[in-house]
Amino acid sequence: LMNKINFYISNKRPWGDLQAQVSELMRNYLSEGKDFFVSFGSDKTSKQFRGFYRICGVLAPYFAESQGVLFDKDMVKEYIKQECNFVNIVKGHKISRSLKTASVKEMKALIEKSYEIGAFFDAKGYELTSEEKKAMNEYYKLVEND
Repeated sequence: LMNKINFYISNKRPWGDLQAQVSELMRNYLSEGKDFFVSFGSDKTSKQFRGFYRICGVLAPYFAESQGVLFDKDMVKEYIKQECNFVNIVKGHKISRSLKTASVKEMKALIEKSYEIGAFFDAKGYELTSEEKKAMNEYYKLVEND
């Protein structure tokens, strides 16, 4: 089991809460005598797609429970792309496209599909936040004006 805590500058949640989570996880691993690692790095995810990736992460446990196998956010992302036919055909195989190639219409379809899945599973927290919507809207305004 991997625990991941993301610190985003735009996050309005007090950082102290996140620091407390990190400390608590470290205490738990140490008290249980388990090996663990801590990693620091910058998030390279494009700001405009973070919301979609977050939704995929929210949906992953629901997929895992319904399928009886481990699902991660990348697997959910790929599933949604395939369901929306957001693919290129390469040698007869459907290969998912990069989100960077998505038009406004295609991105809306991907988000709508993720919402459908979230509603189907009665998931909590699967909708875009106002910050995530704003980042997407700003990105697509720039793209459309190029």
